[in-house]
Amino acid sequence: MKQTTFGSYIRSLRKQNQMTQAELADKVGVTDKAVSKWERGVSCPDITIYPKLADLFGVTVNDLLRESVEEGPPSRLLQIFEMSHDIRTPLHMILGCVGMAETYADDRAQLLRYLESIRVSGEYLLAVVERAMQTTGQDGTKQILSGAERGMSGNTGPADPAAVPGGAGSATGPGAPGSLEEYLRTRLSSRKDTSLRYDFSGRRILVAEDMELNREIAAELLRQTGAAVEFAADGQICLEMVEAAPAGYYDMVLMDIRMPRMDGVEATKRIRQLSDSRKASVPIIAMTANVYGKDRREAFEAGMNDFAEKPVFADRLLGMIRKHLRNS
Repeated sequence: MKQTTFGSYIRSLRKQNQMTQAELADKVGVTDKAVSKWERGVSCPDITIYPKLADLFGVTVNDLLRESVEEGPPSRLLQIFEMSHDIRTPLHMILGCVGMAETYADDRAQLLRYLESIRVSGEYLLAVVERAMQTTGQDGTKQILSGAERGMSGNTGPADPAAVPGGAGSATGPGAPGSLEEYLRTRLSSRKDTSLRYDFSGRRILVAEDMELNREIAAELLRQTGAAVEFAADGQICLEMVEAAPAGYYDMVLMDIRMPRMDGVEATKRIRQLSDSRKASVPIIAMTANVYGKDRREAFEAGMNDFAEKPVFADRLLGMIRKHLRNS
């Protein structure tokens, strides 16, 4: 029996359902001491109790069995429960800072301080999610997904999940729940205006993105670098714009993957098939929330030059754009 892990599972389920040990004991017909032993990993429930526990917690008997055998990783459900505190802490910061930003809307210095705290808390939250993605594959096995593949550093976005305080293992590892304050302090003290380090004057970039707010964010970021920006609301429009423009008119395409009518992968394939070699070779960077390894493979197989995950971090994206503009 993998009693320690199983005990954590029972404890997480009990807390999620807002039960005390005494309440759980009463509902399944055992003593408080028995529940305490389960949660401390001293013993496991009798197998005959599993159906009652499963019904009580809203899980399946198989979920319970999976946690109580030596083979196999912890279930996704348990990992989500264990992440709960790490997720709620930065969310609390974000929501609290939004309220404070509204209060100090006329005080520019305070407003910027709260907005920066929102951004850094969001980075921390993303790192927590990516750490979970690293350790939990769709089949329950340990996998390293795109967060690790891209080798993110602390200077270009959130720290690599393995470097986030608390480590790359359990989301509730040593220091993880209380590490947001340290992370905020470090990131806020080192933050600089990244767009000032890039000059794309004279360059024209086509952004294929179906969501208006995302287009607005991309436009503001790119215009701060001096680039001219045009937009396509879906892959079909993007293809038509590249095809209709003179060769060399667009220096780059930032391509969302999931769009109506024609997605970014298909649009890229069609662009690469254009008869004009200059149009067909325009650098294309995926800018997408599709972050699994298969999404990266499909993007590169279609002919994309690089892959930027949403939420996009300015320094990483701008550095990527600069590299491919130089190469072209």
